[in-house]
Amino acid sequence: MNNLYYLIFLANEEVNNDLPSGLNIVISIFVVGALAFLSYLLIKSVLKERTKYVEENSVILEGTLSKSAINSYITGYIAKIGKDNSFSLIYIELDNLTEIDDAFGSKEATIVVMKLMKMILEILPKSSKLSKYSKDSFLAFLPTEFDKMEVLDIAKRINEAISEPFDLFGETTINITASTAICYYPLHGLSIKQLINSLDLTIYVVKKNGGNGVKIYSDEISQTDGEYLEYYHQIKRAIDKNEFIFYYHPIVDIHKNTIFGAEALIRWQHPEHGLLTPNKFINIMEQSGDINWVGLWGLETLIKSFYQFRQNYPNSNMKFSMNISSKQLISETISLDFQKLIKKYKINPNNIILEFDEFSLFEKHPTVINNISKLHDLGFKIAIDGFGVDFATISQLKKMPVDVIKLSKAFLDSEQTYTISKFTKILVEFATENGIIIISEGIETIESLEMIKNNGITMAQGYLFAYPMSFEDLNDFYIHNNIKSINSNNEKEEI
Repeated sequence: MNNLYYLIFLANEEVNNDLPSGLNIVISIFVVGALAFLSYLLIKSVLKERTKYVEENSVILEGTLSKSAINSYITGYIAKIGKDNSFSLIYIELDNLTEIDDAFGSKEATIVVMKLMKMILEILPKSSKLSKYSKDSFLAFLPTEFDKMEVLDIAKRINEAISEPFDLFGETTINITASTAICYYPLHGLSIKQLINSLDLTIYVVKKNGGNGVKIYSDEISQTDGEYLEYYHQIKRAIDKNEFIFYYHPIVDIHKNTIFGAEALIRWQHPEHGLLTPNKFINIMEQSGDINWVGLWGLETLIKSFYQFRQNYPNSNMKFSMNISSKQLISETISLDFQKLIKKYKINPNNIILEFDEFSLFEKHPTVINNISKLHDLGFKIAIDGFGVDFATISQLKKMPVDVIKLSKAFLDSEQTYTISKFTKILVEFATENGIIIISEGIETIESLEMIKNNGITMAQGYLFAYPMSFEDLNDFYIHNNIKSINSNNEKEEI
């Protein structure tokens, strides 16, 4: 680099002797700019290489390889043995390292990774190789001499060892599990890239089935789950690029012909596939742990929407609601995380409704009940989503701080027998006595609307009134009071 500076200096001096002073100044500025640009490129290159080195070597123990080193080793091994011999790869991805990172911090999470790497090294044969392949995953290479049954046994022992509780520091004991995949060369790939793709697919299937398991790759996996793996890997990028948004589905007071509120529904603005609904990706986010991000991002987005709406319409008392995953409810930190957002935006959350489904979880998990109570104490309204026809659940409601009951579409689809009518009457009476609001979801026909009216239910949500819409469209919908009133002659009129 010094030589380059020197050559440019000499060239500049040579030109300066023959040119007018004004032109000399222009050339000098150009030379200085060129030097600055070259310096920038050099510094950028050095920083990039340093970042790569730090990432790869941040948690490398003696006897282990970096990601690039093991990839190179496997590529060389393939070239040496050809297609007539075989070897095996074991890929171990931790299921809940993110939760440990959130609860204890990145330093403690790194300690966990270090301990697990030592544990895996003790189980692996000496002739094998181990790499920390990403922040929460490891790749083990087992050479030709180990047959498939031996490799499977080793993978199972690793998985069982990881799932054993161990002390993090002091008296703190943590539980962690792993999803483990196995593939064989050349059966499942002829290159490191193909083999890693096979392992990725297998890990996805293990996590989809709850994690904490061991599975060998098969062609069947490729055929049935390959299309979903694309989203599995794109979600992190989508989070970084702000590709997730909310659409809002209005909730209507059919007695007053006003808008009671709007439910926020997550959508993915996918750069290739367009606007995706949650059924395409929400289960994947639950498997990957990104569902916890959804909760925090969702509440912060909802608060910002609420503030904006209130600025546009100061006299509005509209409620905003969002769904909370059952996996988020099991988190020990959800109430604390939500409290931080309340304080950050200095908001009174009494106009925000948190919707929970899977009512059966409430009695089975004390943590769930505790979290719901804490969230209610913070000021949030609590809604039970997808409430079905079940007499037993009405008595359970007395034990919970419930403000809203959302009747599932299954309720509308049920044959209106004496039992259904009796249940509805008891539920409406219970709700009236306890100040609980009942919202009937899935109203798509005039018949469904008349049915809930006849049962004394005044809040409704469904395609008969509006489809989920952007925040901008929600503002237009509100300002024009574009609610369709259904008269007794089944004629629609705008009011």
